[in-house]
Formats: sequence, structure tokens, C-alpha cells
Amino acid sequence: MTTEPVDRARLLRALLLAAVVFGALDAFWLTVGSGTLYDERIGHLLADRPNTGAAVAFYVVYLLGFVHFVLRPALASGSLGRGLRDAAAFGVVTYATFDLTSMAVFRDFPLVVVLVDIAWGAVLCTVTAAVVLGVLRRTARP
Repeated sequence: MTTEPVDRARLLRALLLAAVVFGALDAFWLTVGSGTLYDERIGHLLADRPNTGAAVAFYVVYLLGFVHFVLRPALASGSLGRGLRDAAAFGVVTYATFDLTSMAVFRDFPLVVVLVDIAWGAVLCTVTAAVVLGVLRRTARP
């Protein structure tokens, strides 16, 4: 498999598009898609209002990692399959890190939240990668 370096402009486009797609999907999940899962199961752990600074920091760090570990290698190899596989793995590993740690340190952190959240991480990252890689492939300059 050959890989080509990916120019910074293309990586910046990937980052910006990933931010839009990931942000929109995650906002939908957190406000509508997950229903009452979090409120019913871990509502006692949730803040009355999210910490905006921490949320922004999370998204910046997460998306930079997503571009570095998923999108950059997929773009360099030209492999959509690699990008989707790596995206799913990245989502599982990163969401499992939070959820399994939470299960380890918080009293009565429910297994159903862990499993659903890890699955959501895989779906969220895979769909984001599919959209970003698809758009970048269609808009690639010869």
C-alpha cells in the first residue's frame, strides 16, 4: 500500500468538515436521538448546565485526534475502507475509555449506558469519516 503526504489545506478542510458533521450528529444524539437514556440512568451525575469550556476543549482535542489518527491516514492511502475501519475503531476505543472508566469509578454506572455509548462512538465516527472522505474525494483537485 502506498501513501502520499496530505497537504495542510486538505487536512484543514477535513478538520472543518469533520467538526460540522461530528458536531451536528452529536448535538442531535444528545438532544433527541438518545431519548431519555442519560437522564433516566445517570441523571444524578449530570450537571444542571454543561460546562461549555470543557465541552469545547473536548471537541477540539477529539477532532484533532480524529483527523490525525483516522482521516490523515485514509487520505494518504486513498482508502475509504481503511478510513471507515479506523473511524469505527477510534470511536470504540475513545468512547470505551470514558465509559469503562466511568463504570470503574462511579457507583452504579449502568452497563446499558456503557454499551449504547460505545456503539454511538463507533457510529458517530464512522458516519463522520464517510461524509468527510466522500466529500473530499468528490471535490479533489486533479
